[in-house]
Amino acid sequence: IRLLDYGFLIVAGTALGDRNDKYDREWPWGVTAGLYHFSIKYTQYLDAGSSIAAMTERVLNVPPVSLFTTNADAARVVSLPPPRDDGCFGVMKRRRSYRGFDGSAAEAITKEQLRDCLFSGLGIVGLARTDLGELPLKTTPSGGARNPYEAYALAYNVQDLPNGLYHYSALENSLAYMPCDTLPSAETVLGGQDWFSGASALILLVANFARTAWKYRHPTIEAGHIAQNMLLAATANGLVATPTCALNDSVIETMLDIDPVMQSPIYAVAVGTRSETATIADLVDWSAVEHQQ
Repeated sequence: IRLLDYGFLIVAGTALGDRNDKYDREWPWGVTAGLYHFSIKYTQYLDAGSSIAAMTERVLNVPPVSLFTTNADAARVVSLPPPRDDGCFGVMKRRRSYRGFDGSAAEAITKEQLRDCLFSGLGIVGLARTDLGELPLKTTPSGGARNPYEAYALAYNVQDLPNGLYHYSALENSLAYMPCDTLPSAETVLGGQDWFSGASALILLVANFARTAWKYRHPTIEAGHIAQNMLLAATANGLVATPTCALNDSVIETMLDIDPVMQSPIYAVAVGTRSETATIADLVDWSAVEHQQ
């Protein structure tokens, strides 16, 4: 009974037993990848106060590690020209994660701004004809052009777009409304992080493992490529955005009605307009590094 209570044994014919049978039949990447993936799902996250207290204790008891390495002691150093400040380089330098969203109706983002974020990360710009069939060519690199990610947008405050849940078609550049009994708040979807409550839109990146597993015997990850393009697009549009992997898997799986074994929410990007009031999680006391030749 204790083994059952702790989840070390499961009962055939129950919902959990059926999911285990499905895993045995369909999971393509072996025990190691399965143990890693499924052991970090359904995580219970600390609230902001508890997280800060834990980090405060960590700083007091464990010396922080250095976060960069310099060439100060190298025998020979080649100085490079300073990075450019124009075009895409300027956008990269301006990008900052920021969670202080202004959720007022007057500060709604536009449908075009949301489109830019979606298309920059997932847009399909061409189809390559190969022996494997037509492969999508995207704005971001994809291992083997397997295109495993789909995007779902939760619209909370977008001009000319009713609040609701939408699927983004990267090929058609369109949003399809998905019926949803109650649209969960960004805070609920993102592991209880209340600083996301003012976001205008939330973009969920959901992996379809079968697409990658059809070709590769090991998992690949590209959510970071997609999210970075979205963050840069938000910056170029004068918006603020922040990525997070602190997801409420149960809420998302129910909302999207996805297969909990062969599909999984991996990453999310919150987008909105900037509030002058930063959250406790934002880094606001910083100075720029001047790169000189």
